[in-house]
Amino acid sequence: MILLDIINEIKKADTIVLLSHLAPDGDALGTLTGMYKALKKLDKKVYAFIDDQIPEMYSFLPNIDKISLPFDVEADLALIFDCAEKGRLGAAEKFIESCPVTANIDHHISNTLYAKLNYVDTNAAATAEIAYQIVKLLGLDLDKEVSTSFYTAILTDTGGFTYESTTSMTHHIAGDLINNGADFALVAEKVFNSLKFNKAKLLGRALNSLILYKDGLVSYMEILKKDFEETGTDLSHLENIVTYGRNIEGVEVAVLLVEKDGEVKVSLRSKDRVDVNKIASTFGGGGHIRASGCTVKGTIEEVKKKILEEIFKELEV
Repeated sequence: MILLDIINEIKKADTIVLLSHLAPDGDALGTLTGMYKALKKLDKKVYAFIDDQIPEMYSFLPNIDKISLPFDVEADLALIFDCAEKGRLGAAEKFIESCPVTANIDHHISNTLYAKLNYVDTNAAATAEIAYQIVKLLGLDLDKEVSTSFYTAILTDTGGFTYESTTSMTHHIAGDLINNGADFALVAEKVFNSLKFNKAKLLGRALNSLILYKDGLVSYMEILKKDFEETGTDLSHLENIVTYGRNIEGVEVAVLLVEKDGEVKVSLRSKDRVDVNKIASTFGGGGHIRASGCTVKGTIEEVKKKILEEIFKELEV
C-alpha cells in the first residue's frame, strides 16, 4: 500500500520538506501547518515551503510562520500536499527534481501522479483527511495546534461541510479533531465571519460585475487589474469570492475571471449538473468535479468568450 510506503519513508528520513501549491487555500495551509507540528514530534528536521504569498485570512493558523521561502535546504524526503500537478509548485518544482524521495499526497481527480510515490484518494473531502490518517499511522498524538490546522483545512475545502464531497468519514475526523482540542469556534469566525475592509471592497467590485446567463443558470463575475490597485488588494484576497456567484438561487455554474498580465485566472464552481473539472481540463487546469480552475492566456474578453462557450455546451448535454 502506497500510504504505508510513505509512512516508512517518513520514519527513515532525517530531513523532511513539506510543500504545496501556488495560491494556497485553507486545505493547503491547514495541512502543511498541521503536518509541520506533528512531524516535529518525531525529532526530525522539518521545513515547510510555499512559493507564494500566504493569504492574510489564514494568519491565525498555528505555525503559519513556519511556512517560508526560499527553498534553500537539502532533504531526504519531500511531502507534497494538495497539489495536482508539479507545475503548480512554482520554484519548488526544481527543488523536488533533486530530492531523493518525493511523495505526492492529494485528493484531486486531476492529479498527474508526478512523484516517486503517489497517493491520491479522490474520496477524501480534503487532503487534510489523508494527513490525519498519516499522523494516526505514525502513532502521533493529535494536539490542539495540529487539530486546529487540520480542522481548518477540512472546514474550508468542504465549504463548511456543505459540498457533496463531504462524507460520514469527514464528520468522524472533524469530530475527533474537536475532541483533541481543535478551536472550531475560532476557525469558523476567522474563515466565515471575518472580512478585512479592502477584501470587502474587492468583493464589491466583483459583485458589481455580476451577470447571469442562460436564464440564470450561469453567473459570471470578473476582477480587473485596476480593481486590485484601487482597493489595495492582490491575488491572495480572492478566496471564496466565486462562491457568492454559486450561491445565487437557480445558478448551476459560477465563473470568476481575474485579469493578470497577459493571462486570466479562471475559477469555476458548480452545484449538481456540470463537471467543471472537465471544463478546466480543456484549458490545461483541473481540480474537482464541482470546484476547478485554470489559467488561460489572452484578454479577459477573449477568455470569457471561450469559457462561457464550454459551459454552455455542458449545460446542453
